[in-house]
Amino acid sequence: MKLLGDLVSIRFLMFCLVGASGLVVHLIVLRALMLGLDLSFLPAQIVATFVAMTTNFVLNNRLTYRDRRLEGRDIIRGLLSFYLVCSVGVVANLAVASLFYAYEPVWWAAGTAGALTGAVWNFTASSLLTWRKA
Repeated sequence: MKLLGDLVSIRFLMFCLVGASGLVVHLIVLRALMLGLDLSFLPAQIVATFVAMTTNFVLNNRLTYRDRRLEGRDIIRGLLSFYLVCSVGVVANLAVASLFYAYEPVWWAAGTAGALTGAVWNFTASSLLTWRKA
């Protein structure tokens, strides 16, 4: 991409845009679970994380990795692989979000900090493992 001097790949930018939409999904689900189901922060954060990961997988499969799109039974393998490679990001997400929330219980700031923590790991690992070139 010439705008950034080829320092950032288009694929990474797409991954980040999908991640941004996932952040919106994450925050909506987090707030809905805390208000609607009266869940405490940590259980709501866990559920919101997996909902956002699932929507991110679907969008990344359709948009970011359209040239490597998974189809048929490979979608289930890919989703499970995506969960696995992103699990490191999830652990970091939950740790950072919990620390943030314990220090300053502002749900959206803690949720955002947690969700952003694993972005580079998730991109690298999913590129190499979930959508690897055959």
